[in-house]
Amino acid sequence: MGKTGGYNVWFFRIFAGLLLVFAMLFLFGCSADKNESESMMGKTQSVTLTLMANQDWTVKPIIKRAIALYEDQTSNRIELQALPIDTVDTLISKRVAIGEITDLVMHFGGAALSDLHPERNFFDMSGEEWVEDLTDEVKPRLSKDGRLYGLPLWEASTSGTLYNKRIFENLGLQVPETQEEFFALCERLLKAGIVPVYLASKDVWPLMPQFGMDYSAERTPGLVEALNANKVNLADVPAVQEVVDWYRTMYVRGYFGSDSSNNNWDGLPAALHSGDYAMVMSWDVYLYSDLEVKYPGLSEDFGLMPLFVGGKDAKLYEGPNAAMIMVNKNGNHAKEAMEFIRFLAQPDVLNNVYRNLKTGTYFDSVTTNQLTPQYVQNKEQIVSLSSPSITPFIVGYNQYEMAKWVQQAMTGTITTREALNGMDNYRKQVAIDRGIPEFQYPR
Repeated sequence: MGKTGGYNVWFFRIFAGLLLVFAMLFLFGCSADKNESESMMGKTQSVTLTLMANQDWTVKPIIKRAIALYEDQTSNRIELQALPIDTVDTLISKRVAIGEITDLVMHFGGAALSDLHPERNFFDMSGEEWVEDLTDEVKPRLSKDGRLYGLPLWEASTSGTLYNKRIFENLGLQVPETQEEFFALCERLLKAGIVPVYLASKDVWPLMPQFGMDYSAERTPGLVEALNANKVNLADVPAVQEVVDWYRTMYVRGYFGSDSSNNNWDGLPAALHSGDYAMVMSWDVYLYSDLEVKYPGLSEDFGLMPLFVGGKDAKLYEGPNAAMIMVNKNGNHAKEAMEFIRFLAQPDVLNNVYRNLKTGTYFDSVTTNQLTPQYVQNKEQIVSLSSPSITPFIVGYNQYEMAKWVQQAMTGTITTREALNGMDNYRKQVAIDRGIPEFQYPR
């Protein structure tokens, strides 16, 4: 072979080798890009879920723990939209009506679920595995038309009259057995310079007339059904009149003190700590979720006795209510929001959330909670005198709106009859707005 021919062969071999190298580099690069792309596609993008709720609920230990566990164990975050406690129901209804619904919504359920049109806006969770873990008592509060719409991640408390045992002991007072004895107790406290009952009248909602409504329902069989069918008015029910009259009696006699119009709910811990007040209408869990946090050890000074709100034979406790978390099924993060619910509903997660908290629970699988000493010490009476709150099932009942009318009657601005007429008008307007046939035309 000539010199020129050898050179050509040598050049061809080098050129072919370079082509092979470039081809391998190209294929390797494509493979790397493909693997990186596939890796990115398989990686879960973190999201921020929005949760709309009563501002008072967002600071509860149960909710704070639940969110912390979720954020710690996932790459996602929860952004809270806290609404004022006195207008939260109205604001949530308005937001839902105009389609401004967060990924997650906390709500008390009951009859007021109708305002949110859950069939259009929220996932039906009836088929979720965790539903079997719920206690039977809570399911009706989470449901509408046979469909269950939320996870009841909430405290299960007993409402009654919290009283300062130290004050009682120092004055030689006994826990009353009747309303007559309760009024006599209030007189003795007043003479000793102690305000009998702290009432956060400035905030309105803490008047809590729902306690008296439970009394009214016990004395008036079929009351809720009759109200919802527009067959009876609150103003026509003697037991309801007795509830409003009770507030007037307490106010006129000075049992709420001379400054209740300036008392607010946030001032309750300091008021109880001061010893200037002997009692408050509240729930046992409050002693540990709120009072104990600000004044460690003070909860031990308090006991729990019945409510005496209503007529002369009024004596009862109110069973627990439950706030639930619902998922906006039309939201941008509907899938992730449902995963949030399923995460929280796992028994191991629930037990971490409730661990050592002094409260009841709505889940059979939860064993890490502790009942309050006040409940344990008085369990037999509580069981015999307790009934679930009926107000969540009354169409148009709103704690803040109803308390406004009671407050006016309590202070003498209007009569009991006028207050009840105002409550009836509010209920009926809500029913009309919902399109309930019985309320469309005058009876």
